[in-house]
Amino acid sequence: RRRRRRKMFSLRAGLAMGAASIVGALVLAAYGGASASASLAAAPMRTTSMSMSMSMPTAARGGRAAQRPPTLCRSSSYNAGIPLDPTLIPGDLPYNAKKEGFTNALERAIRNKDMPAVRILEQAREQVRQQTADGGSMGKWDEIRAQNAVKKRRELMDLSIKRRENEDRLVRELKSKGDFSLNNRDAEGLTIDIQKIIAQQAQTLEKALKDTARGPRLISMRSEIDPMPWWDSMRKYTLQMRTAQYLKELMGYNKVLVLMEDPHELTGESIDGLIIDRFGNPEADYQGADLILCFGVTVDEVAKTPRIIKASQATQSNGDVIVMGGNWGAPSDYEAKFVRQTLKEHFSGGLQAISFIMDPVKLVPNVGGEPYPLPQWLIDAGYKAAGNVAITGNSGTGKSSLNNALRGLKPRDDGAAKVGVKETTLEPEGYPFEPAGPEMKLWDLPGAGTPKFPLESYMRTMGIKYFDEVIIASASRFTETDLDLMDELRMHGVPFIALRTKVDLEIRNAAQDSGASEAELIRGIREDIKKNSLLPDDRIYMVSARRPDDFDFPRLRQYIIDSLHRGRDVKLAKAFNRELEIREIWNAVC
Repeated sequence: RRRRRRKMFSLRAGLAMGAASIVGALVLAAYGGASASASLAAAPMRTTSMSMSMSMPTAARGGRAAQRPPTLCRSSSYNAGIPLDPTLIPGDLPYNAKKEGFTNALERAIRNKDMPAVRILEQAREQVRQQTADGGSMGKWDEIRAQNAVKKRRELMDLSIKRRENEDRLVRELKSKGDFSLNNRDAEGLTIDIQKIIAQQAQTLEKALKDTARGPRLISMRSEIDPMPWWDSMRKYTLQMRTAQYLKELMGYNKVLVLMEDPHELTGESIDGLIIDRFGNPEADYQGADLILCFGVTVDEVAKTPRIIKASQATQSNGDVIVMGGNWGAPSDYEAKFVRQTLKEHFSGGLQAISFIMDPVKLVPNVGGEPYPLPQWLIDAGYKAAGNVAITGNSGTGKSSLNNALRGLKPRDDGAAKVGVKETTLEPEGYPFEPAGPEMKLWDLPGAGTPKFPLESYMRTMGIKYFDEVIIASASRFTETDLDLMDELRMHGVPFIALRTKVDLEIRNAAQDSGASEAELIRGIREDIKKNSLLPDDRIYMVSARRPDDFDFPRLRQYIIDSLHRGRDVKLAKAFNRELEIREIWNAVC
């Protein structure tokens, strides 16, 4: 028994020492490099016979050779002072290495014993080390980083171009079908997008009514549709009334009765072909009705269920009832559950809930950064039905003067933007741009990079992501703030142009200082902007607010007009192209 105990003790000790050897080898492989491996080899170690057998190479024991992660230091030309940038590696890295850095990511991976992640991180770090190794200098590393930044900018620009092409293709398709104009309205002033919603709702209800049933059915319907600004002729019950009228036509009914808690709410609505009465009125004209429709009624108590049941029993058809926008109480409420059970007992044909859902128009591309809400001042300005171009940039670049010149106004004219030496634009202000027509606005935004409007929160505060075009203005060479703003716009997929203001002063100063001609100066400025912004020539403009007929000013005015029209067309196309989602649930109400 003693020999058996000693043997078991030796076995356990051997297993423990063997496991410790393996873990130590892995840790050293991840951290130690050549020096640590040498020190480990030189250090004395006591092992049992079992631990020695566990530490033997697997090849000697007939197994597959273990795959060890690469060691840290393999390049003799690497200088430890050079930082290793994980962002130089394309794609994602485990443990958020691109943000946390290689060291922190590796520590977390080893702590979690995640050896696949350790291998990936080590390979990536070795790849970065080989790329940036340059005898201890930072030159090559800076060059690679700059090249990657330029590559990223070009990729974002290409993505923006493809997105614009897809949007323009959608506009052309809708225009070719004749389903695009807001002037295409019916006798009640409803635009074509509302007409489509009404038709889809009526056709869905028609299909439900024509399905075979063993008895009367209760169909509850609810519409959750994000409205558009041009739905100005819509009243509270316009959608329901028009759906009911179209449904009557589709089904060929002679008499359709509409019941409401307060029939006076239909004042101003077209009730052609429908009979209107109060919900729960015992003297209502049920006789001979083909269908009962209830608008906005409340049936959240069992005591109110006889109103619907009596209406169902009084019809000359199979007793079907449709409730639009009804209130059935909270689903978890005991009384509401009892209401649904009572209705199921009478409506033997079943309960059917139909929801019509149309989400808001996706106005911005789903790229770059976290989403932020549409600013209230843009909503109040009728953003969804208008074209919006913003002028931004550092303070003191002449943005307000440019705004006035583009609209043909002088600083003291009515409706002109305030101008001055100090920062005069402290809140976003939209001005009607009459050269482009109605519902077109040119926005004067406060300067970016000031204590009041830091660049870090400028995109969110100004709602830049929602503008159709952004003009970044500068009175001299574009600053780091301007270039950072351009990168932010690229990231969020917002189209922009680079604008150099006060070019007349540059020409005069250059003539006095160096004698350079106007053409030479303009060519030099354009090349400098092109080099720093990576924009093509057709998105670079040089103007002077004091000379609105010279330089690129006429071309800029026409570009803004085209951008405003395009922005409005794209928003209309996205609104008209929305799909109505239909959800149907049996044995339920909505």
